[in-house]
Amino acid sequence: MRKSKKILLAIIGVIALAVIGWFAYYLLHFVFYNDYRQYLSSYEVEEGTELKVLPGGGDVEGYALVAENDTLKLYAQTETGNVAVYDKRNGNITYSNPLKTDEDTYANSEANRNYLKSQLIISYINESKTEGTMDSYSFCVARDQMKVESIADGVRFIYQIGDLESATGIVPQYISGDTLERILALMPEADAKFTKLKYKESGVADNYFELLEATMNGPSQLRKLNSYFEAAGFTIDDYNREMEGSGMDFDPPISITIPLDYKLNADAVDVSIPMKAVVETGGGYLYKIQLLRFFGAGTMNESGYLLVPNGAGSIIKFNNGKTTAENYVEYVYGIDPLTAEYTVKENTDNSRMALFGIFKDSKNAIFATIEDGAANSLITAGVSGTKNGSECNNAYPTFVVRGTEKLAMFGTTGSEADLPIIEKDLYDSTITVKYTLLTGEDATYAGAANYYRNKLIGNGTLKEKAADGDDIKMYYDVIAGVGKTEFFLGVQYQGMYEMTTFDEAAKISDDLVASGITNQVMNLQGWMNDGYYHDATRKVDIHGSLGGRGGLENLNKKLLANGGKLYTDVAFQKVTEADHFYPNSNETSRYYASGYVAEFGMVNPATLRQTAGLGYEDNRFYLVSPKFVPRYVDIFLDKMNGVDVSGYSLRDLGSELHSDKRRTNVINREQALDVVTGLMAKMDESGKDIMVSGGNDYTFAYAEDIINVPVTDNDYYIIDEEVPFYEMLIHGCIDYSGTLINMNDSSDPDRRDQILDMIEAGASPHFVFTWKNSSEIKKTALNWYYSTTYENWKDMAVKVYSEVNAALKDVKDAQIVNHEILSNEVRIVTYSNGVKIYINRSDYNRYADGMMIPANGYVIGGVR
Repeated sequence: MRKSKKILLAIIGVIALAVIGWFAYYLLHFVFYNDYRQYLSSYEVEEGTELKVLPGGGDVEGYALVAENDTLKLYAQTETGNVAVYDKRNGNITYSNPLKTDEDTYANSEANRNYLKSQLIISYINESKTEGTMDSYSFCVARDQMKVESIADGVRFIYQIGDLESATGIVPQYISGDTLERILALMPEADAKFTKLKYKESGVADNYFELLEATMNGPSQLRKLNSYFEAAGFTIDDYNREMEGSGMDFDPPISITIPLDYKLNADAVDVSIPMKAVVETGGGYLYKIQLLRFFGAGTMNESGYLLVPNGAGSIIKFNNGKTTAENYVEYVYGIDPLTAEYTVKENTDNSRMALFGIFKDSKNAIFATIEDGAANSLITAGVSGTKNGSECNNAYPTFVVRGTEKLAMFGTTGSEADLPIIEKDLYDSTITVKYTLLTGEDATYAGAANYYRNKLIGNGTLKEKAADGDDIKMYYDVIAGVGKTEFFLGVQYQGMYEMTTFDEAAKISDDLVASGITNQVMNLQGWMNDGYYHDATRKVDIHGSLGGRGGLENLNKKLLANGGKLYTDVAFQKVTEADHFYPNSNETSRYYASGYVAEFGMVNPATLRQTAGLGYEDNRFYLVSPKFVPRYVDIFLDKMNGVDVSGYSLRDLGSELHSDKRRTNVINREQALDVVTGLMAKMDESGKDIMVSGGNDYTFAYAEDIINVPVTDNDYYIIDEEVPFYEMLIHGCIDYSGTLINMNDSSDPDRRDQILDMIEAGASPHFVFTWKNSSEIKKTALNWYYSTTYENWKDMAVKVYSEVNAALKDVKDAQIVNHEILSNEVRIVTYSNGVKIYINRSDYNRYADGMMIPANGYVIGGVR
């Protein structure tokens, strides 16, 4: 019996130790793991001082000079919050708000007129879960609730936005005896006597007085008391404090205080909102800020256009007559998946650039770049007309400063309603938009690209390539292993099918060399961890059936010997559900309202929900929280240390950006961006080259190559022209390709449109190949890769490459310095080495610069 007890106690002890050990592991591995914090940026709020008006003003009537540098003067109207920027180079004046707003014929409502006069338009939710909007003019400036301070090289406006008036104004219904005596002492004797008579002792709290009921119902008496209290320095904050001290129930008015800074910086104005200094009172929760909606807007009497980051870039012409069109609205870097709807209503490409521009034919332009807060922003642009609510042609950013979600609530009667749920805290990230004033040749979209590229080269983000005389690159993905459901003695398990072994991939490279293609970039996919949809990188298992580590390194040597480069593909932020050892409950981003994990998949063609596996769990995936991505990157770099490959191809780290709404540790998208860029810097420091897919602009500092760049735009109705602005920034600094040619459902067997797209954008071809017939993957999750067989596509790949290479070889390392769209549908791309490429996309022969450009063709001109 005694022995049995000892055994039982021993078993209990072992179980207890196991539980304690597991709990300790859980805490250390999940709860207390915070390596991501080393990548987070921080900022300080500058102290403001009493406003100082500078001498030497007078350039802008009705405005005071508040800052000046060698290029610009900053003027402000302290009573309205309007600013004006005077350009010393040409005398041009750029205003934050339109002039003569009350005469705007399209601003046919009071709200629209107030918006024209506002610098900020905010959205908020109150304690009753009701959404509301307030503008800085009618809810602040018109109520005399704005303050102005000086800051270094600029000015700060402090907006207290809200309806601060109670039923009695700033006169408290209840006031402590000490406060009443202090206020009375600050009033003239007659005013103090009148005020004292309007209060009586109250029993709501010790030494408290309350306003007489007759006085509360007497408008003339309240007006007089409000003027007395205001003259004595009593404020709405004092009012709130006295009412709270009385212990009586009252609803303090909602107000949101926002500082808005303008600072001159060379030829630009940096406009920022330090979110640490934003104050919310009265139960209002700020979640969105529209910033300078009409800064530098074009009028109906001006000619020009707006530049928006739609795909490669798009032009919206001033006053284009599309008054029924919806405004252009896109989230920078795409919408956060954790705030997007599950239903996909349209198939569009994400915005890759945090910028926009307003260009006027008078050779003055504003080129805006979002320096801080881009990951939580969206860009809106519209033309004069009814949809825009004004005569203006404008573009502006909006910033999401706190997450919101709609939680579906079901009643007992079957009714349904969406309840807005808002996150507890504001995002502690500063907001900064740089408005650069461009003049002369820089005041076009091509000039802006040259200006910005030179700036990025100057600060080290981009690096100019030296001309080497090589052919352009040929990019091709090779699918090695693919996960496949297998059975053994009736038991199902996840196996892998070898679509292309490493030796077979080498044969593809050799065969392309034999066809004259040497400058190859192979993106090897499915080379580890059970194939294309690989397991999380807690391990790096290079499959022996594909060739193992030795085969991989031999493949790398083969590519180098052939004049090319091998990248090994890896996904860090998306983990397939087929990885049954991934701790999805602990390491996946979560929704704030419901707490569900972020789980996505393919788009179901019947329901349009992006959560489908379409018969394969591989197609469904989890979004790894930004908190845990660093661990997977560190493990990968450690496991790959010493493995001889040229570089790493980042499948999702250069294009995917998502938050984690886990209530115990919210990580917003701007913080996720800090983590991603920090990890890319670490990978860059590993000594390997980096290739990214998609290529959001924050990858420019790290990427040697970018695949799947946008070479066209989304065909929104309001758009007038597409332009290769993205490519104009990076050509001659980063090599790139468009999307997969053989996965494009083109009806043109010659791929003419795609070839012209590549030539205009300066992009290299991009294919995907498998050695085995693509029919072999019909019964796998990659069945949508329906046309990949190398033998079938070799001739087309060589033909497309040969034509594009002939057109672009001489400009491979040059920069695109100009892009023109002629009235006859001819487009001219000019390079820094003097070469011009004329592209004709029409069905008729066209002429330009004395040359005939064939229909759906191109001509190489200029000086080589």
